[in-house]
Amino acid sequence: MNIHKIQHKTYFKRIFGSVLPIIFAFSSHFVFANNTQPKAAYYRYYSNGVATVSRTVTPTHIRRGYEVLDQNMYLIKKVPAYNVEKDLREEKQRAIQFERHRKDLQIKRSFRDVEYASRKRNDALKVLNKQLRQQYILMKQLQTDRSKYLTVKAEHILKKKDIPTSLETNIRNNLIHIQNTRDSIENLKKTISDQQEYYDYVIYRLQVM
Repeated sequence: MNIHKIQHKTYFKRIFGSVLPIIFAFSSHFVFANNTQPKAAYYRYYSNGVATVSRTVTPTHIRRGYEVLDQNMYLIKKVPAYNVEKDLREEKQRAIQFERHRKDLQIKRSFRDVEYASRKRNDALKVLNKQLRQQYILMKQLQTDRSKYLTVKAEHILKKKDIPTSLETNIRNNLIHIQNTRDSIENLKKTISDQQEYYDYVIYRLQVM
C-alpha cells in the first residue's frame, strides 16, 4: 500500500513538472504579445507596380503614399498620399475656424451674455437715433431759411435792386450747411444699420456658444 502511494506521487510530480514549463511559456508569450506594439522598421511605396523600400520616409513616400512595415516586413498601417489641394482647403477651413473662435472669445469678454449685449445695442441705437432726429430738425430749419433767403433775393430782383452781399453769403453758407447735414444724415443711417447688424451678430454668437 505504501509503495503504491509513493509511485502515485512520483508519477504526479513527473507530469506536473513537464506541464508547468509549457504553461509558463504560453503565459509569458501571451503577456508579451499584449504589452508590445510592432515598431516601424521599413517604409514602402509603389511606382508603376514596382515597390521601393527604405528605412526612412522620403518626399516621394509622402507624395505617393506608403506602407509602414515592421522588421519582419509585415504591414502595420497605410499612409495615404499627400493631397495638396485637400490640405490647402483644410488649412483655409482651420484658419476660418480659428478666426471665428478668436472673435467669439472677444465677444464673450466684451458682452458676457445676450441680456447685456441687448442692453448695449438698445443704448447705442437710442443715442444714434436721437442724433438722427436732431439732424432732421436741423435740415428742416436750413431748408426753411433757404426758402426765406431765396424769397428775399427774388424780391430784390423784381424791384431791380442790388442784392446785398450778406444775402448772397447767407445763401452760399446755407447751401453748404444743407449739404453737410444731408451727409450727416446718410452717415448716421449707415452707422445705425451697421450697429444693428453688428449687435445682431453678437447676440446670435452668444446664443450659439
